[in-house]
Amino acid sequence: MTIKNFVYSVLNWITFKKGISRNINGFKIRFTPQWSRYFPGDYEKENYAWLKQQLKTGDQVIDIGAHIGLFSVVCSQLVGKEGKIVCFEPTPGTYKLLQQTLKLNHCENVIPVQAAVSSKEGQATFYISTENEGNNSNSLVGNNTLQKMEGYDVQLKTIDSIVAEYVISPNLIKIDVEGAELDTLKGGLNTFSTLKPNIILGLHPEAIKRKGDSLEQIWDLLVNASYEICLAVTYEDEKSGTKLAKEDFCRRELLFDVQCY
Repeated sequence: MTIKNFVYSVLNWITFKKGISRNINGFKIRFTPQWSRYFPGDYEKENYAWLKQQLKTGDQVIDIGAHIGLFSVVCSQLVGKEGKIVCFEPTPGTYKLLQQTLKLNHCENVIPVQAAVSSKEGQATFYISTENEGNNSNSLVGNNTLQKMEGYDVQLKTIDSIVAEYVISPNLIKIDVEGAELDTLKGGLNTFSTLKPNIILGLHPEAIKRKGDSLEQIWDLLVNASYEICLAVTYEDEKSGTKLAKEDFCRRELLFDVQCY
């Protein structure tokens, strides 16, 4: 056991395994000791302000790429006991952390699922970091040259199959899939046309290109599904909520988030 892990185990004992409480954008969230300082207090504050406006008691959410569960916990608090969240995290180590976070926050209205989401059901190779448990860059897209990755088989679901299997009518879908955005969206076309949920979409241009997809393809899919696309987070002189034109969307080279209505 490393010194760091020993310290975390002591903290876990001191807190009676109840975690450490943090205030993230006005939400009280409990984390395991080793993750209690990972998120700054104003983490993605514009996205979470938008969530407060969009979600109400009884709403339903699909969280794709749940990581350790911050987004799902916030949604759980906003939709209440009458609401429902189904969240997906394929990485074994991260999935265990997700389960711990949900338990610490008493999220009885959240269903965690260890699976990836794509354009079709089945199995695929998922690439995970061998250097950092809980890494949030794990992906269906391989060849990440910045860190050591290894592949393993993962179950695949689609947004449309999730809606049917879990009997959920999502008001909101969050997608953070590190380059597999196009395939994930392709698997939800029926849901988009029949239910028209709002979407928070994290876009990773470099990984998208590495996979052989393009931002233009993603733009066309969303527009053909009758969505308007707005910036979720302020970038330099572009304010959050700004409606994007196709040229502005497709020219981007760095990670950015959008909200789709």
